[in-house]
Parts: sequence; C-alpha cells; structure tokens
Amino acid sequence: MLKVAVLAYDNCLLSGLAGQLDLFTLANWECRRLHPQGKTSFCQFEVVTLNGEPVTSFNRLPVLPKRSLAECREIDLVLVPGVMGSPDRLLEERSLIDWLRQQHRHGARIASACSGAFLLAEAGILDNRSATTHWQLASRFRQRYPKVDLQVDRLLIDGDDYCCAGGTSAHLDLALYLIEKFGSVQLATACARMMLIDRSSRDQAPFVRFRGDKKHADQTILKVQQWLDNHYRGKVVVKELAALSGLNERTFLRRFRKATGEAPLEYLQRMRIEKAKQLLAGSTESLERTTRAVGYEDVSSFRRLFKQIVGISPTVYRKRFSSR
Repeated sequence: MLKVAVLAYDNCLLSGLAGQLDLFTLANWECRRLHPQGKTSFCQFEVVTLNGEPVTSFNRLPVLPKRSLAECREIDLVLVPGVMGSPDRLLEERSLIDWLRQQHRHGARIASACSGAFLLAEAGILDNRSATTHWQLASRFRQRYPKVDLQVDRLLIDGDDYCCAGGTSAHLDLALYLIEKFGSVQLATACARMMLIDRSSRDQAPFVRFRGDKKHADQTILKVQQWLDNHYRGKVVVKELAALSGLNERTFLRRFRKATGEAPLEYLQRMRIEKAKQLLAGSTESLERTTRAVGYEDVSSFRRLFKQIVGISPTVYRKRFSSR
C-alpha cells in the first residue's frame, strides 16, 4: 500500500490540502469497490507538520497533523501544497528543506502543487530538470532558481521521482494523476467521475499574463524593454535593438535572455500576443483589425502563433474570456 505524507504549514492553501485528501480517501473507497475480493486500499496517508504542532491555513482555519516530520518513516510519496503569497518565509525553514531532500534521497517521490515547487527547487530536486508552478510566480522562480527549466505554460510535469502541478486548482489534476500513476487508469477515472472532474488535457497557457520581466538589475536591457513597450507594433530587428543597447549583438542576446528568460524576438511575440488577448477580451474588433493592431499583417500566421502560445485559438479565447 502506498504510504503518503501530506505536508502542512502556516498559510498553506486548505483547498489544496483537503482536495487531495478527499480524492485519496475516495480512491481508497473506489479501490475496495472495484476489487471487493482483495479488500485493499489505494493508500495510507497522514498530515505532517514540521514539529507535529497544528498550523494555520490561509483561510485561518487550523490544520491538525498526525505527527512531525521526524516521526515519518518509510514514506513513498510526499505531497507539498502551495502557500498564498510569497513562499520566502517557508524557504527559510531549513529543517523542512533538509527533510524533503532526505526523503527524496531515500526514494520517496515528491509532488508539489502551485508554489510548492519552490520547496522542491530549494532542496535541489529540480536542478537541471523541468518544472512548473503558478504563472504569477514565474519571474520570481526563474530569478531564484536559474538551473531549473521552468515551463509555466504546462499544468503538470512528471519527472518520475517528482511531479509538479501549476496553478492553485491544479491540485485536483495532480491528485488524479498520482492515483493513476500509483493505482490505475480505471481507479483515477472512477474518482474523476464521482467528483465530476473533467480529465481532458488542459494547461495554464490561456491564463498566463505576459508582463515582461523587468525585475532585474540590467539597466541596459531594461531600456530596450521600455523601448519595446512603445514600439512593439512596428518592425523590430535584433541588430537595431543591439545598437540601441550599445552592445554588440552577441552580448546583447546573451544579456537579454539572462535578464528576461527569453530571446528578444520571443519576448516581442509574447508581448504582441498579450496585447491581442487584451483586445480580444475587451473589444468586439474583428480578428483582422486585432491582428494589425498588434503588429502583424497575415491573419492566418497570427492565428497559428496565438494558438501556439496561448493553447487555444483567438476565437475560443474571446468566447471564454470576453468581458463584454
């Protein structure tokens, strides 16, 4: 039977904690229903805290643990929920980070939701590997953990010995995925059906807002970003951007990627698509006018680029997010 430790700490999201516990409890119930002769459960889980004392969740309700981290033995899976707001204070709990690192070294799988990925990265579990987290935390994550390949558009990433789920509600996707991974497709499907959860493939991309990372110390690159804010509709050439920065082209490309996490033309594309999303959601302008308004001429090419970056077509985006 799978042995699961569910971490809890001050300011953790109770929905993420309780949602996964509900699904694992349901998985045990469905497992016994699907296999009446076996009389086995899917997992055994317990809530644990740093010192075994109760903690206060984000909505100020208490969370009562079963035991402390030091009392946990032979864990197969550790669930790491997110916190609301900055995770910085939690990252200072070195005994928690050390415990995660130790459990991982001893063979436990570590699964995070939302900002919980920060704890995995702090423990070094994600170095030179792919991860995801809530899209609003992407800039802070990249600055703090440059060794991690952050793919914030993706809702869930499985690295075999770890899993990361994106935004806040992704804890349900994560729980169902783990039930399938350690149980079966049949069991996960039964749980999803009972809880009315749509298991169709989805990601964070439609919800991501591109703001252009300006929280860095490279004033030269910042000047170029500010120029792009006002000139993104026109023709943009990398060589001219390099000249604007006063750097040679190779140095400019290196410093731009280091500061923003993207190449200049990728940055420009995301900026234009973000402007298009705002127009699609806030106006009734035609797709042709929207295309031209953000610096593109060919509607077909724009539509393909939009779907590549956002994950859905401009028409679907307008229907889903229009404020009019």
